[in-house]
Amino acid sequence: MAKTVIVRLTDDIDGEDADETVRFALDGRSYEIDLSAANASRLRVALQPYIEKGRPSGDGPRPRSPRASTVPAERSLYSQLSVDEKARFRAWANMPTARRISDARIKGWVEAGKP
Repeated sequence: MAKTVIVRLTDDIDGEDADETVRFALDGRSYEIDLSAANASRLRVALQPYIEKGRPSGDGPRPRSPRASTVPAERSLYSQLSVDEKARFRAWANMPTARRISDARIKGWVEAGKP
């Protein structure tokens, strides 16, 4: 039996579609965040003065997420909602800070009449 899995990234900052996963480290802790191209650029610009003055350590540069370079992000149902609809959905679903929202949850909200 064949199966197709589609990965959709949602920008962890603004909830819109994300284009890539950015990995970074600070104070000995590693992080990764899903970002749109615009938000990833903002992060890189914000860090640039520190990168220029800092010195490399560790294993060297890490490759970017393979998902970002080989598979375009598909638009999730949540990313297609208006700002007002997103706020109403989050209140209805009691998900004020959820980072990833499944299409199934959005479909349930739509079927409930978008309360």
